Amino acid sequence: MINIRLLKAFPKSAQYIRLNVLFQWLGLLMNVILSASIAYLIASAIEQRPISWIVFVIMILSLCVRMICNDRAVQMSFASSSLVKEQMRERLFSKLSKIGPSYLKTFSTAQIVQLSSECVDQLETYFGNYIPQFFFALLAPLTLFLITLWFDWKAALILFICVPLIPVSIVFVQKIAKKLLSKYWGQYTQLGDRFLENLQGLSTLKIYQADERKQEEMKEEAEQFRKITMRVLIMQLNSISIMDLVAYGGAAAGIISMLTSFQNGTVTLFGALFIVLISAEFFIPMRTLGSYFHIAMNGMAASDTMFQLLDLEEKEHPIHELAPFSFLKMENLSFAYEEKPV
Repeated sequence: MINIRLLKAFPKSAQYIRLNVLFQWLGLLMNVILSASIAYLIASAIEQRPISWIVFVIMILSLCVRMICNDRAVQMSFASSSLVKEQMRERLFSKLSKIGPSYLKTFSTAQIVQLSSECVDQLETYFGNYIPQFFFALLAPLTLFLITLWFDWKAALILFICVPLIPVSIVFVQKIAKKLLSKYWGQYTQLGDRFLENLQGLSTLKIYQADERKQEEMKEEAEQFRKITMRVLIMQLNSISIMDLVAYGGAAAGIISMLTSFQNGTVTLFGALFIVLISAEFFIPMRTLGSYFHIAMNGMAASDTMFQLLDLEEKEHPIHELAPFSFLKMENLSFAYEEKPV
């Protein structure tokens, strides 16, 4: 789930990732305070107790702080992703300028164009969303477990135990997704290759009347790419369905345990309402991680191809020294159109 080499390649993005996680965690604490305030209002109304105006002030402040934290987290996400994309494009262009046309031995021109454009954009979700969400999804359930432990330890334990079932399903899907996505990117780059090749040779195809045959071949390859794209989408939808089932089932199990404790009198009305409101927060971070995971897998698959390009051996001498006919010299060249008589 974590590409160590990809993270080590961009050490400057770590500070933005840490700040992103911090702001998300502060936003979670504000949401806990807001949920506790709402539970207090409802419990006071049911038990017909007086409600202090301080509760409303706390609710407004927690909402404002949470909005600020969410906004700052988005800014940190943008900063880390833009930094990674800029540095990766610089490294790719620098590598291409050093190895020269020899890249054609391993990569096609269409692959290079895809790597420097769409594949680099895939890293945006990986560094901007997936990595921060990964650490936040580990921190959030532990924080909520320690908080709800004071109200009902049984419900807190059930909610906390059910959370790891989501990453288990992610790991199970990853084994299928890794092979499928590598095949998907292979088909994608091959389709781009064929399209560029046919476009460059369109005049020749027209001369020999072979353009219709190439068109049919492109249709068949496009249909194959459409089928594998649908397989990827089916895999992602099935994974999301499993994660939703685990999330809703785990929240329901925690609420049922809490209701049992409430009937036995071991949990107050305020504690019961608070657990009901906060139970979904146990699973939302991990569920969001699962959604980012499928998009981040595209970025990880694309990064493997990028590192293959960056690992190519460079020439010992500049390209102009190895160019053929370097002994020829041309001087005092000029060009002009002939003057036409009026």
